[in-house]
Amino acid sequence: MNAFPILLATIALLPAPTVVPAAQQVGTAAQVATAVQGAAATPVSPAIPEQSGQAAVDESTEAGQQQTAETRQEQWRRLRLEKMQEEPKPYTPNFFERQLLVMEDPESRRLMDTNFWGFYPRAQFISRGSNLGLGARFWRTNIRGRHLDIHGSAFYSLSNYQFYDFQIGRIPHQGTALPLRSWKGDDVYELGKPGVFGSGSLILYGSLRYRHLPEEDYYGLGPDSSPENRAAFLQNDALVELVAGYRLLPWLVMSVRGGFRDYLIGSGEDDDLPSIEEIFDDTTAPGLTRQPNYVHATGQILLDTRDEPGNPHKGLMVGVDLSRYQDVDGGPYNFNRFAFDARGFLRLGADQRVLALRTLLYFDDPDEGSEVPFYMMESLGGSHTLRGYDSFRFRDEKVVLFQAEYRWEAAPPIEIALFADAGTVAPSLDALDLSEMKTDYGVGLRIKNFRATIFRLDYARSDEGGILMFRFSSSF
Repeated sequence: MNAFPILLATIALLPAPTVVPAAQQVGTAAQVATAVQGAAATPVSPAIPEQSGQAAVDESTEAGQQQTAETRQEQWRRLRLEKMQEEPKPYTPNFFERQLLVMEDPESRRLMDTNFWGFYPRAQFISRGSNLGLGARFWRTNIRGRHLDIHGSAFYSLSNYQFYDFQIGRIPHQGTALPLRSWKGDDVYELGKPGVFGSGSLILYGSLRYRHLPEEDYYGLGPDSSPENRAAFLQNDALVELVAGYRLLPWLVMSVRGGFRDYLIGSGEDDDLPSIEEIFDDTTAPGLTRQPNYVHATGQILLDTRDEPGNPHKGLMVGVDLSRYQDVDGGPYNFNRFAFDARGFLRLGADQRVLALRTLLYFDDPDEGSEVPFYMMESLGGSHTLRGYDSFRFRDEKVVLFQAEYRWEAAPPIEIALFADAGTVAPSLDALDLSEMKTDYGVGLRIKNFRATIFRLDYARSDEGGILMFRFSSSF
């Protein structure tokens, strides 16, 4: 049998071969070679079912932790976004913090602003030697839209001190604050008080005043007066006065004042002290038996560059006062007065530390054959001058005082002060002995806002002991 035809038939039945391009043949060969080399390089280890299962668990745990961490990040991100979208709530201060904020802000409404139809309840010292008195002040500004102000006050203390006054005209004042009491400004010391000349340019007003002071102290004249001679006297005085002034520059004010003064001196009413006539006479206490009535005229100049007069940190204040007191009855009590008050304030690196310095002079010059009544003389002692001595401790016709304070603002409403005072009195310039001045030193706590001292507590020591003083005004 011929096999050739059978072979041809078998070949015909076979599928056609796939033709692979040469480039693919090369790539396929390379892949095969790589696979063979990898298989040869990788050692074949026997399969361990337990280890493979643990690896799977570890991989699953790690993936879960990553998923949890991502979830926490999303949670924190969501919380932050919600916090940012919340309406901010202001901090609510407690009671103590609210009181401090009120003291720091003099523009805020406080108890001191409370009034009843223009009557303001107040507590004040009627005299340097008096107890605290209670009363009220009446205040109305720009009556019917005109430059007309009315002010009046009445005060009484348990020791029977009394004070009454009335003012009308263009009365100086700062903003909405009440004007100063009527005797503030008739002394060179008071010229530095904020509000004496107010914020306007023109000053023009009249004053009426009456005081009943039943327990004033007198120790005698001169720097050698003894505390053992302390006596009390009664002083009644009345004043009728006209005041005019003008602010020439923002830091310079000139004013004049003139009027009539009436005095009555009598026996003191202090049960713990002898009356003045029991120890002194008309020689040791001039004007004791006869009190003159005065017509007086005064010219005043104030130069003030302080940054904030009620709470200065830098600047200078100089007040000058020239006065004439004429006895209208023709008696021997005519005299002139020169008064000078200079204060300087220096920042020690920052507003929180201030050095305050002061010089105060009173020189009374009686006419030939005249003398100055003892109750008209200026004195040293008390919370504004020699703080280590009682009020009115030293009196005479010539008065010299030097003061220094280091003021440290521990917090915005709190100030701590270290201070020293030195001063003396004498009957004449030739008798002044600055080497024998009376001195004291002490520490003070002041509560204030940025414009003024609200109250202060000072403790001072001298060779006559220690004195604790509480006042509603600055030292100087």
